[in-house]
Order: sequence, then structure tokens, then C-alpha cells
Amino acid sequence: MPETRSREPLVWIDCEMTGLDLDKDTIMSLACFITDYELNLLDETGYEAVIEHSREQMDAMGDWCRDHHGASGLTKACIESTTTADTAAISARPQTRIVGRQYSTCGQGFLDTGALDESDEASASSNIRCQCYKGGREEVGTD
Repeated sequence: MPETRSREPLVWIDCEMTGLDLDKDTIMSLACFITDYELNLLDETGYEAVIEHSREQMDAMGDWCRDHHGASGLTKACIESTTTADTAAISARPQTRIVGRQYSTCGQGFLDTGALDESDEASASSNIRCQCYKGGREEVGTD
């Protein structure tokens, strides 16, 4: 019987958010790693960024985020960060280019592909957010 699993590399993207409301919450940190189909890292360094936020933005988070991100040190790191959302989105592009177009079926959150689109660097910060998605397939890479 032929093997049916993909042998293509996988892009792993993890985001920590100020909350789960897509209309008002933002990404606090972004990490991107690429593995082969057997889950071996292809690039040991990957990409990680902590995105700058004001004290006011951090204080506006809900209790769960305030407690957990405060305890982990992420809230403090965001306040001290000088990395803008635009810079984080643009800097993550080389990681996604290693493998090109990718798909995910986990059905939870996905980075908006606009955040990784070279055609509009000025609006990257408005596009770098997670989108809730229920079922199906969602494109998360770039050409």
C-alpha cells in the first residue's frame, strides 16, 4: 500500500495574544520554526519576536492574559520591546519562504497571509493577527 502522508516540510507558528477578540486584540509574541516531515528542525534558530506594546495595552488585557503573561514575563518583555508588528511580520518572511505554500488543518488560529505579503509592507501590523477558523483547510504560507 502506498504511503499517503506528505513528505513536505512543516511551518510551525506560535503566537501569544492580548486576548481572543480578533477586532481588538493583538499578537504579543511570534515564533516560527520549520521541520521536515519527521519533525526534525531544519533551522535551529527559527524566528522569534516580542512585539512592543504600551503599559495601557497590557493593562487592558483580560484577567487570564494579565495573570499568565505577567507570570511568564511576557508582559514586561512587550513593554520593553522596540520591535514593531511591521518589523516582526517582515522578519518572519524568510522562514515562510523556505518551504513556500503550506496548509494546516488544526482548525484553531492562523496568521493572516497578508502579514507575510511583500506587496504591502506598510499595512503588515494591521494584518499580523490570528484568525479563528473552524474546520477545513487554511493557507498560511506565501508563494
